[in-house]
Amino acid sequence: MAEQGSAGELVGLLSVKDRDVAGEWVQQVLGTLKGRVSAAELGRELGELHEALVQALTQGAADVHGEQMSEVRALLTELSRNRARQGFSPTETAVSVFALKQVLEPVLQDGSADEIRAFGRLSRVLDGLGLFTIETYTRTREELISAQAEQLMELSTPV
Repeated sequence: MAEQGSAGELVGLLSVKDRDVAGEWVQQVLGTLKGRVSAAELGRELGELHEALVQALTQGAADVHGEQMSEVRALLTELSRNRARQGFSPTETAVSVFALKQVLEPVLQDGSADEIRAFGRLSRVLDGLGLFTIETYTRTREELISAQAEQLMELSTPV
């Protein structure tokens, strides 16, 4: 029963009635990507990610690698792969996840003890998702480098 209350508090952080958390998240990330991704594209990506994260937390997800987070991981995999192919850095890629913490930080200033504990739990989930994003980005970059090396070998081999 305490787990359900915990899930409700986490979802509550992401669904504050008088704030557009997803919109603020997009604005926070847009500033770090220096116009290399359109606001519309970023809005779509982070909007889908926000919805999937709320859904996973509503189902009581606590483990980043658990079944309930599969949609979130799929969206982060797509985002990471796209960023790796577009030449973004690992930091620019991971900020797409970590920026959500900055958007939610105001809870710490005037929040109740329960809200602050919920922020801590959500922060740990976001840390795990950020690490997943970096791992996926790194794998994709390694695949790209390997494919490029093979192409160079084929070009340098006499017919």
